[in-house]
Amino acid sequence: MIEKIIEWSIKNKFIVILATVFIIFGGVLAMKDMPLDAIPDLSDVQVIIQTNYPGQAPQVVEDQITYPLTTAMLSVPFAKVVRGYSFFGLSFVYIIFEDGTDLYWARSRVLEYLNFVSGRLPEGVTPSLGPDATGVGWVYEYVLKDTSGRYDLQQLRSIQDWYLRYELTAVPGVAEVASVGGFVKQYQVVVDPNKLLAYNLSLQKVRRAIQRSNNDVGGRLVEMGETEFMVRGLGYIRSSEDLENIAVGADQNGTPVLLKNIAHIQIGPELRRGILELNGEGEVAGGIIVMRYGENALEVIRNVKKRIRELEKGLPEGVIIETGYDRSGLIERAVHALSGKLVEEMLVVALICMIFLVHFRSAFVAIITLPVGIFVSFIVMHFMGINANIMSLGGIAIAIGVMVDASVVLVENAHKHLERNNGKKSHTETIIAASKEVGPALFYSLLIITVSFLPVFSLEEQSGRLFKPLAYTKTFAMGASAVLAITIVPVLMTFFVRDNVLDSGMKKNRKNMIFGLAGIGPIFLVFLLGILGVKLPDWSLAAAIVISFLAVICMIPQKIQPESKNPISRFFILIYRPFIRIALKWRKTTVALSIIALLITFSPASKLGSEFIPPLNEGDLLYMPTTLPGISITKARELLQQTDKIIQSFPEVKLTLGKIGRAETPTDPAPLSMIETTITLRPEIEYETETIKRFFSEWPVWMKKPLTWILPEEKNGKIISQWRKRKVNRFFSNWPRLIKRTLALIWPEERYITIDELAGELDSAIQFPGLTNAWTMPIKTRIDMLSTGIKTPVGIKLMGPDLEVLSELGTKIEALVRNIPGTRSAYSERVTGGNYLDFNIRRDQIARYGLTVGDVQDVIMTAIGGMNVTYTVEGLERYPVNLRYNRELRDDPERLKRVLVPTPSGAQVPLIQLADFSIHKGPAGIKSENSRRTAWIYVDIKGVDVGSYVKKAMEVVNKEIDFPTGYSIVWSGQYEYMEKARKTLKVIVPVTLMLILILLYLHFRNIIEAVIVMATLPFALIGGIWLLYLLEYNISVAVVVGFIALAGLAAETGVVMLVYLDEAYTSKKKAGVMNTPADLHDAIIDGAVERVRPKLMTVATTLIGLLPVMWGTGAGSQVMKRIASPMVGGLVSSTILTLVIIPVVYDIWKRFELKKQK
Repeated sequence: MIEKIIEWSIKNKFIVILATVFIIFGGVLAMKDMPLDAIPDLSDVQVIIQTNYPGQAPQVVEDQITYPLTTAMLSVPFAKVVRGYSFFGLSFVYIIFEDGTDLYWARSRVLEYLNFVSGRLPEGVTPSLGPDATGVGWVYEYVLKDTSGRYDLQQLRSIQDWYLRYELTAVPGVAEVASVGGFVKQYQVVVDPNKLLAYNLSLQKVRRAIQRSNNDVGGRLVEMGETEFMVRGLGYIRSSEDLENIAVGADQNGTPVLLKNIAHIQIGPELRRGILELNGEGEVAGGIIVMRYGENALEVIRNVKKRIRELEKGLPEGVIIETGYDRSGLIERAVHALSGKLVEEMLVVALICMIFLVHFRSAFVAIITLPVGIFVSFIVMHFMGINANIMSLGGIAIAIGVMVDASVVLVENAHKHLERNNGKKSHTETIIAASKEVGPALFYSLLIITVSFLPVFSLEEQSGRLFKPLAYTKTFAMGASAVLAITIVPVLMTFFVRDNVLDSGMKKNRKNMIFGLAGIGPIFLVFLLGILGVKLPDWSLAAAIVISFLAVICMIPQKIQPESKNPISRFFILIYRPFIRIALKWRKTTVALSIIALLITFSPASKLGSEFIPPLNEGDLLYMPTTLPGISITKARELLQQTDKIIQSFPEVKLTLGKIGRAETPTDPAPLSMIETTITLRPEIEYETETIKRFFSEWPVWMKKPLTWILPEEKNGKIISQWRKRKVNRFFSNWPRLIKRTLALIWPEERYITIDELAGELDSAIQFPGLTNAWTMPIKTRIDMLSTGIKTPVGIKLMGPDLEVLSELGTKIEALVRNIPGTRSAYSERVTGGNYLDFNIRRDQIARYGLTVGDVQDVIMTAIGGMNVTYTVEGLERYPVNLRYNRELRDDPERLKRVLVPTPSGAQVPLIQLADFSIHKGPAGIKSENSRRTAWIYVDIKGVDVGSYVKKAMEVVNKEIDFPTGYSIVWSGQYEYMEKARKTLKVIVPVTLMLILILLYLHFRNIIEAVIVMATLPFALIGGIWLLYLLEYNISVAVVVGFIALAGLAAETGVVMLVYLDEAYTSKKKAGVMNTPADLHDAIIDGAVERVRPKLMTVATTLIGLLPVMWGTGAGSQVMKRIASPMVGGLVSSTILTLVIIPVVYDIWKRFELKKQK
């Protein structure tokens, strides 16, 4: 079938070329509209239920809100985990769904179950769904600052709440704008209990009076003088004066008692559970942009910043908006770095083809599959909704070297056939014969490489979401290159793989005209479109120049050199021939040495650590320490400012945005004891940019773009900032100065400090009693906290019914874990660390006065706790009115006991007569997972891999801790996902190897040859494992993905080798010269040595194409390096051993056949 496709393509050149042009056009359009992000969205599908229960303790919230909701949500279809968080006055329920669940379907199901359970909740409590956002939705944060000194934090928060928030929420792609920091304005009605007693008034009556004095009503319509009037009754509270003049009753003389007669009305801050701080300079108010699920992150951020610039014009004088965190920098750095790597790889691959073929047009045909294959990937990404990020582009990056393998072998085989032809066949017939000879084998090779990647598609949850985009794009690119190799490549070979493109008999004038059109035609077309007013992309003229250059080069006469005259081929044949002769002479020794090399590899393999996924370098840090529960808001503010000030003092830090507590969003279930400080780092070296005025500066962008490559309009000025450097001891550090300086140009003796070293220095600088440090990165932390609830690499979840027991177990395990080598910090949540002041109502006493429990609790909630009884309406702004007693009465336990409770008879009874008073410890917050109470232990590690650490920690904990009945332990964090991925791969990898074996058999129709190729795969592990060991990389999912890719590449090398060995063997046999072992040796040497060029070209393009990835230093390079490392190391070892082992094994097999024939 493959042969027929090749023939049809060559016979229908126009259709094939037209289809290719359409693909390129579609790819350009897809690339233009492709959404960009730094990494794939790794978060689970989540639906959040938030419930406000003001003034209630965590235990009350847990019993009355969280527990009923979590038990109901366990039945939601496809819900895999239901987590509950009960805090002071707030309940959060996170429903995490199985992979592949549609978010909006999940939200509708949750709403159905919410309607069912709502009747079991306290009266007046209304749960609500959180925004349709993901765990990585926090894409942009900003702060409001007053430079004039005229606006306080309350006024800045009002600007955020009532001016900026709704305007920014309207930006396309924004799910929510969360306010954080500052003070929310509140009207405080501070009642004097003595005056209440004097006027014989109760708090309930005062509350009702305030509520009924704050309303506007409509009176339908009246008609006067043939005109219709709408009737209104205006009664909104709009100021403190309106509150003061509310009548709450009358005295004995009938004189009205106004609110100002019994209370002091003041404006103050509402109770807050979150603080925002900038650079250690003090508190600020700000907002967080939460992106909607599935949106283009870069586009959303750009639109938000554009809208902010427009809104700044309407801000009061002296108020400015500053960026606190901006993910667009990471996105642009990541995509730019990997795009640059793609270009570098394409140029390197093109250079390799040029070096080996010594023919520009042939090299052009070989590499044409690269851009076209990439465009196919972009088209499929567009239709599948995969955005461009470091993983999806990384799939293309690791495929580039392999994509040209089939084209390279086809072109090289065409060269060989043209060299042997001697005019016997026409040029087209020769190309068809050359393509049909190796086309099927190459197609199957690429199919094997594609199939070998199937285990990546089986990965689930976080590892699947990270690596599937890479697997998809690599598969698309490989599939496209396989099809292109048997369609467009043979067609182009008929045009370009020849000495002259233009007919040698063509007149000179006509040739010159064609050269002229090729040289200036594309450029002229771009200028013509620009003059006609067509909007052109920035790169249009540059692309036209490149096309013109390639067109001219392709038409220049260039003779195809025989392989015997190619110095590169002669060099490798000269080296390879004696090696293969020795190997064939000492067959058993060669096989034995190969097996020994494989066995020796077990030593470094046993020393490799394990981890889930290497950390993604986001270019920013997140400082997430934990304080002891029960900390006051005043102390929290002081601690936050001190830590931020220390962090900002480091020269590598550009911006420090600290938050303690929570923002006003369901996506932030943080207690007041949790600090989150986002640290934006400077570039390693930052220059002042100097603008240079050029003669073309006023030209259109598309016209001046190519000129800026030669004459840039900007240049680096003086250094603004620079990271500190560290000395590096090199092997030549003690050598003479001249030699040392020369070698230092290649291996510098200084380097910038790493992010890990910076985090270590910051950790040493910030040491406060009761503060447990944890250093991570912003996006990674939000993903981890959503997926497992744990913010550190290792987490321990204790589950059981009693919080006291959980707290004791957590404290014991914390002490054990702290002493394990590799522990940076360990902190067990003090689940019973909150402080409680309880009034235990005595039912026998309240019954004597005709009171109910609710009557007493109303006084406790209102008088002591303070209750928002209504909201003022001031234009578009809304502010709460709070009713409570004086602070002096609420801060003193003895005075609290004397708070008066009104009875139905009109008497006022002290609270101490109706309830027992006690102070004790209790839960500061309650967490649950699938309705089981949990206590978490956060463990941060350094200098050790996750797998080894957890294995050691498990041994220690299991040996020292006896768990009571009903209590259990779960090891979580990255380890949890690492174990899931390992179990999946243990099943899928063997299945994939079996599929590869089946494909090999279908190609060769010989089980022995299929087994020979499969037997070479273990030898690919040798180089991969040794390189990982030398680079000190741990085994991770990324490394396993690299080994999976390596299996396909090693199989391809084996297939190509066997194809040429079979060709040489069959040729000798047909000629009747395959009778003795010497004849067999000659055939093997002919197939292996004389055809070494295509084998080395396929390996060289793949290997050298991966080197730019290996040398990468940008965002995401840590993951890509770990994918590329086993491929690079494995390709070296598999190539060396394949070039030797397969011919030797082939010799042993064919010797056996020769003996049987005799």
